[in-house]
Amino acid sequence: MGFVDSVKDFAEKVGESVERGAKTVSTSSKRFAEKTKIRREMARVESDINTDYIELGKVMYEKICSDPDTEYMATISDIKEKTLKLDELKAELMSLEDKVFCENCGSQIRREQVYCDKCGAKVIHDAPAEEAEEAPNITVE
Repeated sequence: MGFVDSVKDFAEKVGESVERGAKTVSTSSKRFAEKTKIRREMARVESDINTDYIELGKVMYEKICSDPDTEYMATISDIKEKTLKLDELKAELMSLEDKVFCENCGSQIRREQVYCDKCGAKVIHDAPAEEAEEAPNITVE
């Protein structure tokens, strides 16, 4: 066997090895993409389930909230307290961000806006600019 034949054999072996490697990489890439797609779908379904749990919990809360004899009264009271605290914190943050609620749709809007971004209602500011520290009363026409 001559030198040229040896080089041919070596080149064929290298070519076969590169081809096998490319197929392996291709197969691995496809499997990785499929696994990623499945994981993403699993996360979406889990998120949907958690949303359903939350909705179910809210419905059950509304149903048992008015029953003072319920075994869940401590939890209901806790939720009510935390809801009040959350409302206070939201109002404080809105004040710091110089925002108010639209009286028509309830969206948060900047205090200086003339129209609501969400519903388009005209915003009327009752309080003069000097009373910036007090929460102004805002009504919508």
